Amino acid sequence: MKRSRSARGDAGSPARRLVQALLAAVVGGTLVVTLAACSGGGEGDSGSPEAATDGGAGSSEGVGPEARTDDSAADAAGAVGLADAPEEAVHRELVTTGSATLAVEDPFEAAEQIADLVEGAGGRVEARDEQAATDDGPGSASMTLRIPADRVSATLDALDELGEVRDRHVETVDVTGTAQDLDARIAALRTSTDRLRELMADADRTADLIQIEAELSTRQAELDARVAERNRLSDEVAMSTLRVEIVAEGTPAAEARPAGFVGGLTAGWNSLVNTFNVVILVLGAMLPWLAVGGLVLLVVAGVRKQLAKSHPAGPTPPPAGPNPAPAD
Repeated sequence: MKRSRSARGDAGSPARRLVQALLAAVVGGTLVVTLAACSGGGEGDSGSPEAATDGGAGSSEGVGPEARTDDSAADAAGAVGLADAPEEAVHRELVTTGSATLAVEDPFEAAEQIADLVEGAGGRVEARDEQAATDDGPGSASMTLRIPADRVSATLDALDELGEVRDRHVETVDVTGTAQDLDARIAALRTSTDRLRELMADADRTADLIQIEAELSTRQAELDARVAERNRLSDEVAMSTLRVEIVAEGTPAAEARPAGFVGGLTAGWNSLVNTFNVVILVLGAMLPWLAVGGLVLLVVAGVRKQLAKSHPAGPTPPPAGPNPAPAD
């Protein structure tokens, strides 16, 4: 019995193996078909055409590994470009201001040349102050210039041709956030005012009409203020401000004079020092006279004291008594 069961078990083992192999083949074929269908559906859903896909497959079969490496690098570069696209899409708004001190032989002539230079660059002279030469010092001039933002560097470089630039300072401030906030507020206020106008047109009662009109006036005033602020900011972005001090060279007046808070602090300190020097000078001039006057006072006081000792006061007369009464 044992031998017959073993023989039947040995005989059935190949059949089981065959069945298992067929089942594995069927399952594997099903998985392959399913994966192929999913892959084809994904390619069909994407926006790339089939011709490009076939062409890409053919090229990958016909090129070497170096070309595939270059394609991978190009894809990576494209991915980086897409990641950087939002950063480049943001338009930065910058306000540029600057100052410079120019030493020349004739400040007035240099001021005329700078005015022509600024007008040729598309800018304008916003303020101009000239001081004629006096006995205490030579003449000087100061100018406030508005220059297109993209011509500031060229204008500063052109000042080197007119004279000696003693100092130069340029500052740039990013106002993109402020500009975006103003744009959002302006858009919201315009939407609100348009809605209020629609409500005012549909109002039936006088009380509602008066209330809507008052609210509309408030919103319109705020809108006008925001628009004016935005226009001023846009002008500062488009036209940079440059302050130029023009002084005569070879004289103390040609020394650099900083502007702004530092310039005011320096001028105040110099005034304090000059005042202190004047007070010391006056005290020094008066000190000899004060010494002589003190000696004179001491002599006069001593003389009066000696005179008082040499002339003592006489006896004091008795006080007068009451008058006797007349006899009867």
